Amino acid sequence: MRNNILFAILAILVTIPLHAQRRTNVPVFDVTALPSEYRAFFPDYNGFFNYAAPVVSDGYVYFEEMIPSGTDSIRLLTRIYLPEGDGPFPVVVTRTPYVFMKDDYISIAREYARHGIGYIQQDCRGKGGSEGFFTPNVNERADGIALYRWLDAQTWCSSIGIFGSSYTALTGWIVGDSLPEKIKGMYLSHYGVDRHISCFRAGLFREDIMSGWLIDNAEEDIHKPEKMKGQAPGTNYYDFYLYRPQVEADVAILGQKLQYYRDWITHTDYTDEYWNSGVWADLKMASASVNVPMTIVAGQFDHHEEGTILGYERLNPDIKEKSRLILGAWNHSFETTPTHTPTAHARDFDTTKDQFEWFYSLLVRKEEPKGEIKVYNIEADQWDSFSSWPIKPSEELSLSLSSSRLSDKNNVFRLEDKTPSTQTMVEYTYDPTDPVYAEGGETIFTSSAIRGCHPMSAPGYRDDMVSFISNPLTDDLTIGGEVKVKLKVRTDVDDTAFAFTLAEETPDGVTYNMRTSIITLGYRDGLLKPRVTYTPDEIVEVEIVALPILWTVKAGNSLRIDIKSSQFPEYAVHSNYAGVWAEQAVTRKAKQQIFVGGVDGSRIILPVIK
Repeated sequence: MRNNILFAILAILVTIPLHAQRRTNVPVFDVTALPSEYRAFFPDYNGFFNYAAPVVSDGYVYFEEMIPSGTDSIRLLTRIYLPEGDGPFPVVVTRTPYVFMKDDYISIAREYARHGIGYIQQDCRGKGGSEGFFTPNVNERADGIALYRWLDAQTWCSSIGIFGSSYTALTGWIVGDSLPEKIKGMYLSHYGVDRHISCFRAGLFREDIMSGWLIDNAEEDIHKPEKMKGQAPGTNYYDFYLYRPQVEADVAILGQKLQYYRDWITHTDYTDEYWNSGVWADLKMASASVNVPMTIVAGQFDHHEEGTILGYERLNPDIKEKSRLILGAWNHSFETTPTHTPTAHARDFDTTKDQFEWFYSLLVRKEEPKGEIKVYNIEADQWDSFSSWPIKPSEELSLSLSSSRLSDKNNVFRLEDKTPSTQTMVEYTYDPTDPVYAEGGETIFTSSAIRGCHPMSAPGYRDDMVSFISNPLTDDLTIGGEVKVKLKVRTDVDDTAFAFTLAEETPDGVTYNMRTSIITLGYRDGLLKPRVTYTPDEIVEVEIVALPILWTVKAGNSLRIDIKSSQFPEYAVHSNYAGVWAEQAVTRKAKQQIFVGGVDGSRIILPVIK
């Protein structure tokens, strides 16, 4: 309702003039004329960059171009903001499908122009004022290359910087191997350079981001699930996420066959040709071909953390020396998380200001960038610098899962710093029709109420999971890197899943999730290797690896790890049958056994920084 009122107001205001020169008679509306309650939708950047760069003019030039796509007759609306004067000017450019307004409405673009840098936004094909039909991903490479070649030929353009976040970062990455000479750098955040990794973990689809994004952004005439009174954000999509077989959910629930979505959910192997041809092959190879410096920004509770960091890791070593990796304490929307610990310094790094300063140094001052790796240390409330990535831990701390009960509950046990000499077993039954729901997680998006770090239920709050809790720490413990859980397991079905949540428990018993991950027996040989078979009742070891974290657990707090077989809606619910998850119509229960204690028993391995 609030957005509807906003758009109605803006429809009235689009004819209000703002101080600007225009090469067309495009109407311009004044954001400052909005009622104060709506101005938050359009931040005021007036004077935002004055401390970093001088203002070169009071006004700016705004005009629009319909630029040919280069591959067909489609033309793409391009909004251009330039400093006053004859130029040539450096410009920063982004391409986006997220277009909610028309005409001259981008307040930050005006500030870039007032400080001497042009600002250009192109609407993706089929979005905003651009012609054609929006099919996610497939046209971004050709359309982007056409735009940058057009800009490279403009006499008023002296140099170019590409920027973007989320899908708009995709539009930057995808042209990384085809950059014209005028492009001098890229500033990209929150998008993975390997689509399979973004979509899957061990053959299980990341429902809450990928399926949720589909529903929100499909241009087809779909029946979008309605949010009912009392529902938490995102839960109205759960019937879609849980539909079996999910390969038919598009028609059954949305009313349209979406072939590209069916392709996403049925090609579960990393080695599948689908992920190694066409647009996804272009994306996978792009980062290694980038020949300009980059700033790459990721979030420790952003669902694209893994793939975003991979973009940095795959850079050419010479380019990496001039590039930056910034890993902050935020989710996909740059909201600081967690909130139960001190975060006074979490926003010391401001991405909006940093992006301008980086481009100003590169494009205006023409300074060669310096390499940098900065990671926010959660709970220590400080930014730490590293000389290389991945973080090299000082040591690994191994804690053993045990069968020593910690309470009167049958499924709460001790997490031991000394390995119990005798190997025993704990067990639970997993029923896919009653999955464990996530209470927080790093790859959650649409279900915004549980995105990031949140309080958790008491240990052992369900019978289909087991909890292990350590003694209170005697000293601060800095965990830096990938947490790994090695489980020695057995089950009575031919495939199943095992998941974990690592959490921090305070002395008063309040628990907050830190890291979560999942594995299936079919992919126990490696996430990027083909599916393998499992024989029921066979004892095997699986390694579950979480996304990187930098977190200092304070002395007096305890570590808790929950073992379960589902983490919905973060990941698709495993049916307990071997094969492609999305094609399975039925489920069955599985008896899960975890072997603890002994020299080869189940354990968690923490990368520790001294």
